[in-house]
Amino acid sequence: MLPKINTIVYACDLDNHTQSAMALVMSLAKTNAAKVILMHAMEPLNAQASNMINNYITEEVRTAMRKDAVAEINARAQKTLSEFMEAYASELDDLSQAPETVIVNGVPAESIQKVAKEHNADLIVMNSRTHSRLGQMILGSTANKVIHSSSIPVLVVPIK
Repeated sequence: MLPKINTIVYACDLDNHTQSAMALVMSLAKTNAAKVILMHAMEPLNAQASNMINNYITEEVRTAMRKDAVAEINARAQKTLSEFMEAYASELDDLSQAPETVIVNGVPAESIQKVAKEHNADLIVMNSRTHSRLGQMILGSTANKVIHSSSIPVLVVPIK
């Protein structure tokens, strides 16, 4: 029996080049009558930056800033999604479920896996930019980390 795709997690960095991957995700969702989760991971500060900020900004201000950042990113995700849905309204009017957005705090590769597991996803779709060979050897890429640690299929859409 062929596997069924019921839920797709689209891990998106919300830049201006998400439309081509979004089109592919929505096409897959429509074809498979699948649910779409548009997710974005807010990467935590490194220890040095975090310590510096903690020395100058109170906990109350940091909490408010974090809340504002989440709200701003959620608004961007909603805007990206609604603009896309509006542009392709006639093609997407029969989606089985309206896509939803999820904003999480954490290391992107780990957060993507966690969201996929929490939503019982059958497919993860990600954007990937071209990085230098040295950059990938030293740092690796989020897509590369997810591909090699995921227990479900990962579709990587190149962005140039």
